[in-house]
Amino acid sequence: MTDIYMKNTNLPMENGDFMLTNGTEEVKQHITVSLNTFLNDWLLDSTKGIDYANGLRHTEFLEHDVKNQIQGVNGVREIKSFKMTFENQVIKITAEIATEYGIINLQNTIKGDM
Repeated sequence: MTDIYMKNTNLPMENGDFMLTNGTEEVKQHITVSLNTFLNDWLLDSTKGIDYANGLRHTEFLEHDVKNQIQGVNGVREIKSFKMTFENQVIKITAEIATEYGIINLQNTIKGDM
């Protein structure tokens, strides 16, 4: 598959057209979008997203929810390693993920008032 490339929530252009991505970079982009979608944020489906606010009170549920979001992305085969840390309203997620295209080393940070 191919998708429009996003860089820090921007849609870069090249020669007057959107840039495209595929393979491991596309899967990584989909994982990042999934992890940065808060519960009830998606206009078309309020059940999509992660409940970070309540998850901070129950970290084992939050970790389970984050892993489910990763595994729910098309192209993901398994999570080989996973670590989640919390510090000053910042959640850092580090994971090694096997995809149908190869291995992704993910480092994602979620910030803000949750």
